[in-house]
Amino acid sequence: MRRQVIVLVILCSALVASAYAQTGEEWFERGSELFDNSKFPEAIEAWEQSIITDPTLEANARYNIGLAYAGMEEYELAIKSWDITIQMAPESPIAYDNKGTALAILGRNDEALAAYAEAIRLAPDESKFKADRDLLLNVMNASKSPLSPVVVCMALCIVAGCLIFYRRRE
Repeated sequence: MRRQVIVLVILCSALVASAYAQTGEEWFERGSELFDNSKFPEAIEAWEQSIITDPTLEANARYNIGLAYAGMEEYELAIKSWDITIQMAPESPIAYDNKGTALAILGRNDEALAAYAEAIRLAPDESKFKADRDLLLNVMNASKSPLSPVVVCMALCIVAGCLIFYRRRE
């Protein structure tokens, strides 16, 4: 009799636990809700749970985990998540584009340009990918170009003004 009660308790516990278990899709949606509320670490945990519960969600969950890491300014971790996404779904141009943006933020411009190029190759009609690449190219070109004549003139005027000011004080 005692053994039957123990078995009954175990079965009831299992039924109660299964009633509270979530599907992979429910974990995934929970992660999205948390992300929308800027609760990035909790969102990552929910998406990781969605992968455990339903491995078919991994590519999308890894992509979203990358977004959460980027939201926390953890760009290296974001890149790693998008690399997993790319391995699982190599035809995902948005993963390449986001990876390019994270690489650009980290100053890894050549790698960023390669990621943008792949995004553009996969989706040549998507203007966002071209705009992201062009923005990086403009930043790179601006950092290479010499100072404009106006800036040089302003700097010289400031230096001359300081020299005159300090000479008068002497």
